Amino acid sequence: MDRKQYIQRLIEDQFLVEFDGELTAETDLFKTGVMDSFGYIQLLTAVEREFSLQVTDEEFLRNIFSSLEAIDAFVANKLAERDGHSDRDDHSDRDDH
Repeated sequence: MDRKQYIQRLIEDQFLVEFDGELTAETDLFKTGVMDSFGYIQLLTAVEREFSLQVTDEEFLRNIFSSLEAIDAFVANKLAERDGHSDRDDHSDRDDH
């Protein structure tokens, strides 16, 4: 299971939803009612724990990650920072179909 699939599973398990034709990686989880502010905090806490990341207050408040795609991109950047790589411009792991 890759990183994006793992995050998808976290979202599905936490919010009791399934990604399908209507709920996609680009879907705004706030606008569709899947996630509220409390759920967002819980999700980011789970992401921090599962990926051994530190999300700063500034990152938490400045960037609202409202879709699976946005959360995955954020985690990818944080992992790269943590591991000393700079692959922010590398979008080769995105699935654009």
